[in-house]
Amino acid sequence: MKRTFAIAALVASSAFAAGAADAQLSVSGSIGTTGGTVEAKLKVAPIIAIRGGYNYFQYEADDTYDDIAYQGDLDLSTAGAFVDVHPFGNAFMLTGGAYLGEKTLDLFATPTANVQIGNQTFTPAQVGTLNMQGDLEDTAPFVGLGWDSSFDTSRGLSFRFIAGAMFTGSPQINLTSTGGTLSNDANFQTQLANEEQNLQDDIDDYEIYPVVQVGVNWTY
Repeated sequence: MKRTFAIAALVASSAFAAGAADAQLSVSGSIGTTGGTVEAKLKVAPIIAIRGGYNYFQYEADDTYDDIAYQGDLDLSTAGAFVDVHPFGNAFMLTGGAYLGEKTLDLFATPTANVQIGNQTFTPAQVGTLNMQGDLEDTAPFVGLGWDSSFDTSRGLSFRFIAGAMFTGSPQINLTSTGGTLSNDANFQTQLANEEQNLQDDIDDYEIYPVVQVGVNWTY
Protein backbone atom coordinates (compact mmCIF):
# COMPACT_ATOMS: atom_id res chain seq x y z
CA MET A 1 0.00 0.00 0.00
CA LYS A 2 2.97 2.38 0.57
CA ARG A 3 3.74 2.20 -3.15
CA THR A 4 0.06 2.90 -3.91
CA PHE A 5 0.03 6.08 -1.85
CA ALA A 6 3.37 7.13 -3.36
CA ILE A 7 1.84 6.84 -6.84
CA ALA A 8 -1.23 8.80 -5.76
CA ALA A 9 0.97 11.47 -4.20
CA LEU A 10 3.02 11.72 -7.39
CA VAL A 11 -0.15 12.19 -9.46
CA ALA A 12 -1.37 14.86 -7.07
CA SER A 13 1.95 16.74 -7.05
CA SER A 14 2.10 16.62 -10.85
CA ALA A 15 -1.40 18.05 -11.00
CA PHE A 16 -0.49 20.97 -8.77
CA ALA A 17 2.66 21.58 -10.80
CA ALA A 18 0.67 21.54 -14.04
CA GLY A 19 -2.03 23.86 -12.75
CA ALA A 20 -1.23 27.53 -12.95
CA ALA A 21 -1.87 29.98 -10.15
CA ASP A 22 -5.46 30.44 -11.32
CA ALA A 23 -6.25 26.68 -11.29
CA GLN A 24 -9.40 25.70 -9.40
CA LEU A 25 -9.44 23.04 -6.69
CA SER A 26 -12.40 21.09 -5.32
CA VAL A 27 -12.78 18.37 -2.71
CA SER A 28 -15.58 15.84 -2.71
CA GLY A 29 -17.22 13.06 -0.77
CA SER A 30 -19.37 10.36 -2.32
CA ILE A 31 -20.92 6.95 -1.76
CA GLY A 32 -21.56 4.12 -4.19
CA THR A 33 -20.42 0.71 -5.31
CA THR A 34 -16.82 1.56 -4.36
CA GLY A 35 -17.89 2.39 -0.80
CA GLY A 36 -17.16 5.76 0.74
CA THR A 37 -14.90 8.00 -1.33
CA VAL A 38 -12.97 11.20 -0.62
CA GLU A 39 -11.23 12.98 -3.50
CA ALA A 40 -9.53 16.16 -4.60
CA LYS A 41 -9.89 17.53 -8.14
CA LEU A 42 -7.71 20.14 -9.82
CA LYS A 43 -8.63 21.96 -13.02
CA VAL A 44 -5.45 22.15 -15.13
CA ALA A 45 -6.91 23.32 -18.47
CA PRO A 46 -10.27 24.75 -19.65
CA ILE A 47 -11.76 21.27 -20.20
CA ILE A 48 -9.32 19.02 -18.30
CA ALA A 49 -9.02 18.17 -14.61
CA ILE A 50 -6.95 15.69 -12.62
CA ARG A 51 -8.60 13.83 -9.75
CA GLY A 52 -7.25 11.57 -7.00
CA GLY A 53 -8.52 10.07 -3.79
CA TYR A 54 -9.26 7.07 -1.62
CA ASN A 55 -12.16 4.59 -1.44
CA TYR A 56 -13.00 2.61 1.68
CA PHE A 57 -15.01 -0.51 0.92
CA GLN A 58 -15.26 -3.68 3.00
CA TYR A 59 -18.19 -6.01 2.47
CA GLU A 60 -19.25 -9.01 4.55
CA ALA A 61 -19.79 -11.68 1.93
CA ASP A 62 -22.15 -14.62 2.47
CA ASP A 63 -22.31 -16.64 -0.72
CA THR A 64 -22.57 -20.20 -2.00
CA TYR A 65 -19.95 -21.47 -4.43
CA ASP A 66 -20.20 -24.95 -5.96
CA ASP A 67 -22.94 -25.84 -3.42
CA ILE A 68 -20.77 -24.89 -0.42
CA ALA A 69 -21.78 -21.93 1.76
CA TYR A 70 -18.92 -19.50 2.47
CA GLN A 71 -18.72 -16.36 4.54
CA GLY A 72 -16.04 -13.74 4.99
CA ASP A 73 -14.93 -10.37 3.62
CA LEU A 74 -14.45 -8.60 0.30
CA ASP A 75 -11.98 -5.71 0.57
CA LEU A 76 -11.91 -3.21 -2.31
CA SER A 77 -10.35 -0.30 -0.40
CA THR A 78 -8.12 1.48 -2.92
CA ALA A 79 -6.50 4.73 -3.95
CA GLY A 80 -7.49 6.18 -7.31
CA ALA A 81 -6.02 8.53 -9.92
CA PHE A 82 -8.05 9.86 -12.87
CA VAL A 83 -8.16 12.38 -15.71
CA ASP A 84 -11.53 14.07 -16.32
CA VAL A 85 -12.32 15.65 -19.68
CA HIS A 86 -15.29 18.03 -20.00
CA PRO A 87 -15.64 18.07 -23.81
CA PHE A 88 -18.45 20.63 -23.90
CA GLY A 89 -17.02 22.91 -21.24
CA ASN A 90 -19.87 22.13 -18.83
CA ALA A 91 -20.49 19.57 -16.07
CA PHE A 92 -20.67 16.55 -18.41
CA MET A 93 -17.39 14.61 -18.37
CA LEU A 94 -15.58 11.60 -19.70
CA THR A 95 -13.17 10.07 -17.20
CA GLY A 96 -10.44 7.47 -17.13
CA GLY A 97 -7.72 6.28 -14.81
CA ALA A 98 -7.04 3.45 -12.38
CA TYR A 99 -7.83 2.10 -8.94
CA LEU A 100 -4.59 1.23 -7.16
CA GLY A 101 -4.02 -1.18 -4.29
CA GLU A 102 -4.68 -4.71 -3.07
CA LYS A 103 -8.19 -6.07 -3.65
CA THR A 104 -8.94 -9.31 -1.82
CA LEU A 105 -11.66 -11.85 -1.21
CA ASP A 106 -11.20 -13.88 1.99
CA LEU A 107 -13.87 -16.54 2.69
CA PHE A 108 -14.21 -19.64 4.82
CA ALA A 109 -16.66 -22.53 5.10
CA THR A 110 -17.13 -25.09 7.88
CA PRO A 111 -19.52 -27.73 6.50
CA THR A 112 -22.06 -29.31 8.85
CA ALA A 113 -23.13 -31.99 6.36
CA ASN A 114 -21.42 -34.10 3.73
CA VAL A 115 -20.12 -32.01 0.81
CA GLN A 116 -18.65 -32.76 -2.56
CA ILE A 117 -15.07 -31.61 -2.95
CA GLY A 118 -13.81 -32.07 -6.48
CA ASN A 119 -15.22 -35.39 -7.64
CA GLN A 120 -15.77 -37.05 -4.25
CA THR A 121 -17.98 -36.61 -1.20
CA PHE A 122 -16.47 -36.03 2.24
CA THR A 123 -17.79 -35.69 5.78
CA PRO A 124 -17.51 -32.47 7.83
CA ALA A 125 -14.88 -34.10 10.06
CA GLN A 126 -12.78 -35.01 7.03
CA VAL A 127 -13.04 -31.56 5.47
CA GLY A 128 -12.56 -29.33 8.52
CA THR A 129 -12.58 -25.66 7.49
CA LEU A 130 -12.22 -24.56 3.88
CA ASN A 131 -10.39 -21.29 3.29
CA MET A 132 -10.85 -19.57 -0.06
CA GLN A 133 -8.77 -16.54 -0.98
CA GLY A 134 -9.02 -14.51 -4.15
CA ASP A 135 -6.61 -11.77 -5.21
CA LEU A 136 -7.34 -9.22 -7.91
CA GLU A 137 -4.79 -7.19 -9.86
CA ASP A 138 -3.30 -4.31 -7.84
CA THR A 139 -3.95 -1.91 -10.74
CA ALA A 140 -7.49 -1.88 -12.14
CA PRO A 141 -8.08 0.47 -15.12
CA PHE A 142 -11.29 2.51 -15.08
CA VAL A 143 -13.35 4.28 -17.75
CA GLY A 144 -16.61 6.11 -17.26
CA LEU A 145 -18.67 9.24 -17.67
CA GLY A 146 -20.56 11.50 -15.38
CA TRP A 147 -21.78 14.91 -14.30
CA ASP A 148 -19.53 17.03 -12.09
CA SER A 149 -20.37 20.70 -11.65
CA SER A 150 -17.32 21.51 -9.48
CA PHE A 151 -16.06 24.23 -11.79
CA ASP A 152 -19.35 25.58 -13.14
CA THR A 153 -19.25 28.27 -10.45
CA SER A 154 -16.30 30.08 -8.90
CA ARG A 155 -16.66 28.40 -5.51
CA GLY A 156 -19.06 26.62 -3.15
CA LEU A 157 -21.23 23.52 -3.10
CA SER A 158 -21.98 21.39 -6.18
CA PHE A 159 -22.93 17.85 -7.09
CA ARG A 160 -21.43 14.90 -8.92
CA PHE A 161 -22.44 11.58 -10.45
CA ILE A 162 -20.07 9.02 -12.00
CA ALA A 163 -20.83 5.69 -13.69
CA GLY A 164 -18.37 3.36 -15.34
CA ALA A 165 -16.44 0.10 -15.19
CA MET A 166 -13.43 -1.03 -13.18
CA PHE A 167 -11.50 -3.72 -15.06
CA THR A 168 -10.37 -5.91 -12.17
CA GLY A 169 -9.44 -9.06 -14.08
CA SER A 170 -10.39 -12.50 -12.74
CA PRO A 171 -9.49 -13.25 -9.11
CA GLN A 172 -6.75 -15.83 -8.65
CA ILE A 173 -8.34 -18.41 -6.34
CA ASN A 174 -6.45 -20.34 -3.66
CA LEU A 175 -8.37 -23.03 -1.72
CA THR A 176 -6.98 -24.77 1.37
CA SER A 177 -8.32 -26.94 4.18
CA THR A 178 -7.40 -26.90 7.87
CA GLY A 179 -8.47 -28.91 10.89
CA GLY A 180 -9.90 -31.90 9.00
CA THR A 181 -8.88 -35.52 9.48
CA LEU A 182 -7.88 -35.66 5.78
CA SER A 183 -6.20 -32.27 5.54
CA ASN A 184 -2.84 -33.93 4.79
CA ASP A 185 -4.22 -36.82 2.74
CA ALA A 186 -2.86 -36.97 -0.83
CA ASN A 187 -6.18 -37.97 -2.41
CA PHE A 188 -8.05 -35.24 -0.53
CA GLN A 189 -5.49 -32.67 -1.65
CA THR A 190 -6.02 -33.80 -5.26
CA GLN A 191 -9.78 -33.34 -4.92
CA LEU A 192 -9.20 -29.99 -3.23
CA ALA A 193 -7.14 -28.91 -6.25
CA ASN A 194 -10.01 -30.04 -8.52
CA GLU A 195 -12.43 -27.98 -6.42
CA GLU A 196 -10.13 -24.98 -6.65
CA GLN A 197 -10.15 -25.27 -10.44
CA ASN A 198 -13.95 -25.54 -10.44
CA LEU A 199 -14.18 -22.33 -8.44
CA GLN A 200 -11.68 -20.64 -10.75
CA ASP A 201 -13.71 -21.65 -13.80
CA ASP A 202 -16.91 -20.32 -12.20
CA ILE A 203 -15.41 -16.94 -11.38
CA ASP A 204 -13.28 -16.36 -14.48
CA ASP A 205 -16.09 -14.49 -16.26
CA TYR A 206 -16.29 -11.83 -13.54
CA GLU A 207 -13.63 -9.40 -14.76
CA ILE A 208 -15.53 -6.10 -14.60
CA TYR A 209 -16.79 -4.35 -11.48
CA PRO A 210 -19.51 -1.69 -12.00
CA VAL A 211 -18.76 1.71 -10.51
CA VAL A 212 -21.55 4.13 -9.56
CA GLN A 213 -20.91 7.11 -7.29
CA VAL A 214 -23.09 9.98 -6.10
CA GLY A 215 -21.69 12.81 -4.03
CA VAL A 216 -21.09 16.49 -3.35
CA ASN A 217 -18.15 18.83 -4.03
CA TRP A 218 -16.82 21.96 -2.44
CA THR A 219 -14.85 24.24 -4.76
CA TYR A 220 -12.30 26.73 -3.42
